[in-house]
Amino acid sequence: MAGNHKALLINLKKDLRIYYILVLFIFLLVFDYHQYWYIFKSFIKFDSWSVYGDLRLLLKGTDLYAIGKDPFKEHYEPPYNYPSFWRFFTYIKGFDASHYKIIGFLLVFCTQSMLLWASGTWNPKKAIYYILLLLSPVSLLIFERGNNDLVIFLLLIFPVLVFPKSKGAYILFFLLAFMLKLYPIGAGLLLLYLYKEINFKNATVLAGVGAVILIYIGLNYEEIIMIRERTPISVSEFSFGFQVPLENFMSHNRKMYKIEEVYWAGYIVVWLSILFLLFKIFKNKWQQIDLVHIKSQEIYLFLIGAGVFLFSFFLSISWEYRLFFLLLCVPAFISWMKNNQFGAKYMIIILPIILWNQTLRKITEMVFDNSNSIFLINQLLITSLAVMLIVYMILILKKSLKLTK
Repeated sequence: MAGNHKALLINLKKDLRIYYILVLFIFLLVFDYHQYWYIFKSFIKFDSWSVYGDLRLLLKGTDLYAIGKDPFKEHYEPPYNYPSFWRFFTYIKGFDASHYKIIGFLLVFCTQSMLLWASGTWNPKKAIYYILLLLSPVSLLIFERGNNDLVIFLLLIFPVLVFPKSKGAYILFFLLAFMLKLYPIGAGLLLLYLYKEINFKNATVLAGVGAVILIYIGLNYEEIIMIRERTPISVSEFSFGFQVPLENFMSHNRKMYKIEEVYWAGYIVVWLSILFLLFKIFKNKWQQIDLVHIKSQEIYLFLIGAGVFLFSFFLSISWEYRLFFLLLCVPAFISWMKNNQFGAKYMIIILPIILWNQTLRKITEMVFDNSNSIFLINQLLITSLAVMLIVYMILILKKSLKLTK
């Protein structure tokens, strides 16, 4: 028995995650955000109205729900834009605006802890890669704001790590996340994978989930429209999405004459590369590539992360911090790269570039006084990643879906 404990301690010492989580805990415990956050702002560009600003706005709303008022009728700046389903958090003792620092601490610590749990054992090379992603401007922005996406992140990965064999848990936590914000509907790809045997029972379950989603949207349609109108959109700063490159080009066409040829040349090259990639996969790689023979947890996390990203990419202009969900794809990326799967190394390489775009833009501004070209290149990299993820999903679902009586 003593030998087992000793072996466990030795393995813990070798796993670099334990050191990261200890440093994170101490940092969150003692760091004075309001006094020292400018240290980060000096080399990483942020645009947040205050530390834990999104969390504080959300908690103002739940405080009003607790006393019977409607936060949508209050004149907040920025305006309140969270679904009324959040009012159920008023039943949790201590979930109010006066405890925003404690809640923010727990959100950041729990989110990173769960992500580290999902990431598997860290060796030095893997540790450097994950820390690069966790300290990126995108990650720091979502942590700084204490964004509600952190709650949704926890809800979506909790059943994968805690109840990996319970389909009911996946459905429950998926619906809870969806009702807090609509975009987790992208994680429904995991439900499709879990119920991959196409029979009457599974079709009934999926139809039931779809019915709940449609009923929720129907009952809350006016509120959803109001939230959409109140949510700020930027096509030239902290955003991503299918429409962003074109919207950005149109809104900056008078300023972009110096780089217009570079932009269009890059645009053509990227799309030719994408077409070539599709051609290679569907003609030469279709029978060779096998994406499902990895850990089931890695596939589940991939489908959640990629599904959320793709829904946000195609159906809205999303704030950049939502790219944080792509970190859930990394365990699968690493396994596929080890198996020499086509395109996995490309996704591993471009993900840090995408997440560090803000810093690259700031450096470019210092040198050339114009960073819009870096922003557009980043959007094209995001587009190429979206296409890669779609191809991988097609291959996974094609391999896994089964028709049964």
